[in-house]
Amino acid sequence: MKRLLILFLVAGAYAAEKPKIHIANFSADRKQIYVEFETPTALSDCDVEFATNRPNCPTSQRVPWSVVLIPSIGNAINLPVTSAKDEVGHFQGNGLVTLSLQDAVAKDPTAQVDVTFTKGDAPHFLIAASAQPAHTWISPGKTKDDSDVYISGMVSPAVGAGPSYTIDSKGKYTIYSFGKSGASTLSVSGDIKTDNRKTADPDSFHWGLPYQHVAAHGPIENWSLLGMELDKKANAINLVSAPGISQTFGHTFSKTDPKHPDVRLVSASVGMSLTAGLEFGDNLRNDYAVVNKSSRGEGGFLRGVPGAAVYLVVPQVLHLNKISLSSSYTARIPTRDELFLETRHTQTPIPLLTSQTRHYLENNLQFMVTEYAGFQIKHQYGSLPPAFSFVDHKVSVGLVFAFKQTKVPTQSP
Repeated sequence: MKRLLILFLVAGAYAAEKPKIHIANFSADRKQIYVEFETPTALSDCDVEFATNRPNCPTSQRVPWSVVLIPSIGNAINLPVTSAKDEVGHFQGNGLVTLSLQDAVAKDPTAQVDVTFTKGDAPHFLIAASAQPAHTWISPGKTKDDSDVYISGMVSPAVGAGPSYTIDSKGKYTIYSFGKSGASTLSVSGDIKTDNRKTADPDSFHWGLPYQHVAAHGPIENWSLLGMELDKKANAINLVSAPGISQTFGHTFSKTDPKHPDVRLVSASVGMSLTAGLEFGDNLRNDYAVVNKSSRGEGGFLRGVPGAAVYLVVPQVLHLNKISLSSSYTARIPTRDELFLETRHTQTPIPLLTSQTRHYLENNLQFMVTEYAGFQIKHQYGSLPPAFSFVDHKVSVGLVFAFKQTKVPTQSP
């Protein structure tokens, strides 16, 4: 792992990604334009903002944006930008900036609007002047945890037996956004981790209704208000609620663009997230129970759930869109006995009722051919609810497809 990390950093010293605009679109009143850069980006708030009161930004900053209406007939018309602000925060990771215009843009089916960031090699994006305002759009995810939709099909080789085929997928859809700058969201989500064997390893299904609040500065508040955990055959079923709080840290390694000294290029990006949370609910069904042979479960449960995740992303390296290395760890600490399926050194899983801590470690090495698709090597160790079937250092390879849903900020009153 240490050698691999050194290789990534060396590769990052030679690879670099120029700032690019992923998408731009109008607000509902057509007097604002939302612009999202491809992330991670080496740009700062001071680089992209205008008319800002941030203490570390120069007060005499010129407008770093040009918005021009290009009609099919006649001369181009400059649309003055009155302000440019990062309303969401965490700009290097989110890349979202809101441009406010002096006048609303009238609909014109024959015209286009060119949005240009005037620094460096001037990345730009063309919008049809008749385009409908977009409330959401799709953008690349940096890692599995950062993605809203993650679909992975994996193959695990085995000695003396056929390979196992693993599904490792997640999906989340934002159904409602509210609060200043759209910082609070309510979503519906689902996760699947299982394989084709009768004694699936791992074996975990989950759905939930997560609420999230993201502050521009400070921790992220998460609460899966209501959800359900179950295994492939529904022999174990939990009703669960899971509040938590996490703090993220990140740093982008960059270097000066030789052609444009005022712009820095991304060489690599690293990040870390620390999480503290709880899971509580009711075990509705436990067909594995040794003592209780009825279909009724073991009753209420409460777990402490600390966790941590780290990632390293190197863009535009080895003719790939990016290479990312991520690792996540979660500990589930029961306050009472819960089901644990012991699968080590046995052909038949042994069901136990214990209060031992359940660890889960996952490492992913992704080689993304495009922004959204590539292949990966995955390592898993530990157990997942509700059956907590133990995974003993499982390595698999396969394809991966991932993206996230960007929700535009709420318009300022």
